[in-house]
Amino acid sequence: MSSPRSSRGNPAIGDIVRSMVVITAIILALYVFGKLFTSTPETTVKPIDYATVVAQARPAATFPLAAPADLPDGWRATSARFQPNGWHLGVLTDDDEYVGLEQLTVSVDRAVDRFAEDSKDGGTAEVAGDTWTVRTGPDGRVTYVRNADGLTTLVNSSAPRSVVEDYIESLDYSSPAAG
Repeated sequence: MSSPRSSRGNPAIGDIVRSMVVITAIILALYVFGKLFTSTPETTVKPIDYATVVAQARPAATFPLAAPADLPDGWRATSARFQPNGWHLGVLTDDDEYVGLEQLTVSVDRAVDRFAEDSKDGGTAEVAGDTWTVRTGPDGRVTYVRNADGLTTLVNSSAPRSVVEDYIESLDYSSPAAG
């Protein structure tokens, strides 16, 4: 007596095609479901009120804290942090170029290692009556560095040099409150 042949080892081409159609339909349905029911978050950066942070930080600062009195139209502050040994203000220009201001009670070398890594000496520039060391970095980044009385001021940006220099000229170095 002979037993019926099993097709487990050798599926027919029709079985393969039907399986592929089912798998493709499931993958396509998952893709469409994902597209319909997921949203891409907007990557807009929320501006902050840096003037309030400056007003709170200046009395506590032991150094002349630098900040622009006002930002140009379309510019927005995105971050501001004060610590006893440093100050940071990050802004975006109207062209979404970043300008970061750092004031630190560390050496120029340490500040450059931290905020302008892989930058190269690009000479000096006279800006707002002071001599600044200019450094150029990857992707067209430019960094202006100045040290006065143990305070290193560093402006790091992806904006053109003229924009950075205008920003530096707008900085107000109000002295800390007398205590």
